[in-house]
Amino acid sequence: MTAEHNAPESNPIVYYNALHPLAEVSGHEERTGRYISAALERMGIARVDHVGGHGVVATIDSGAPGPCVMFRADMDALPYANADGSMTAVHACGHDAHCSMLLAAAGDLVRIVRRGKLKLVFQPGEEDLTGALAMIKDGVLEDVDIAVGAHIRPLSDIPAGSMTAEVTHVACATIGVRFIGATAHASRPHQGVNPIDMAASYIGMVNSIHLDPNASWSTKATRINGEPGVYNNTSGWCEVFFDLRAQTNPLLERMLEMMNTMAQSTALAYGGRLEIKQIDYCPASDYDPELVAMIKSCIVKELGADRLAPATGGGGEDFHFYKVKKPSVRTAYFGVGVGAAPGLHKRDMTFQTQYLVNGVRLWKDIARRLLGDGQAACRP
Repeated sequence: MTAEHNAPESNPIVYYNALHPLAEVSGHEERTGRYISAALERMGIARVDHVGGHGVVATIDSGAPGPCVMFRADMDALPYANADGSMTAVHACGHDAHCSMLLAAAGDLVRIVRRGKLKLVFQPGEEDLTGALAMIKDGVLEDVDIAVGAHIRPLSDIPAGSMTAEVTHVACATIGVRFIGATAHASRPHQGVNPIDMAASYIGMVNSIHLDPNASWSTKATRINGEPGVYNNTSGWCEVFFDLRAQTNPLLERMLEMMNTMAQSTALAYGGRLEIKQIDYCPASDYDPELVAMIKSCIVKELGADRLAPATGGGGEDFHFYKVKKPSVRTAYFGVGVGAAPGLHKRDMTFQTQYLVNGVRLWKDIARRLLGDGQAACRP
């Protein structure tokens, strides 16, 4: 083991033990941001605080020509309800681990970067899908050529101690459709317009959507609410919420278009009105094949071919807004097998922290290949 691995500031577990109890939900990462900024200051790395909210952006500039590479770690936690009705923030998705790995690599990255520029981006607000867009608005993406993200993986995805060069994410959205009718006494339903009938008809239409069977996609109703009141009157409104998932961004856009048309047609057919709101949206992953191949090579070099796991995926990630908002940016996103169980977003999720060092090693090898003294293994 080299001297750089023995340095105290290169130990991710030290950072993890400090960050885990600081858990803060999206938009409230004040203490987390201050801790990260202070750690970077101790390393002598230039940084800017309060980017996109409580985000921190550190810059290692070689002063020599070369690409601008961005390494991104998310920093927010998840809210969970307690028995007394209060809420507690818990790092149940490993964002504390992501920051720990990047911080542990930071000190050595200063010595590794010999051409171009490296940005270490500690991003808030991933869980509510606001952080990447907020950082983009604050200019973090303007000079970036390559962006790389990372996430710990549960035991159900890849074995502990292994790594994958490609964590794929689907495009996803949540929409709410409110059908507005006219109330009537239940004995005279013809005098009103029943929005529950509209909602039921609409759900049936959505369930009949057929898209490319060779691609993965799904849409399903997840909540339905009606106007409160007496039980022998029809409601004045009924609201249905849908979760949408699609393998590609165009597929999700097509699904949204079809659902909007169906909603409009349903309201028109029944003589009612409607309101549609898109609650959130997250684009699908769109990785650069050469960059992914390079990261596979890094994993094999650092851990051995037997520790290279195949691509895995599931869920959504606002990291992909960096690609959507600047299509020229080449992206990749690797996974670190840490044996997380019983699974991500489980309040009692735990993992084997000794494997965080693998993420640190990979960050450094990626930087060597893209920004080190030698010729890049992946085109700039």
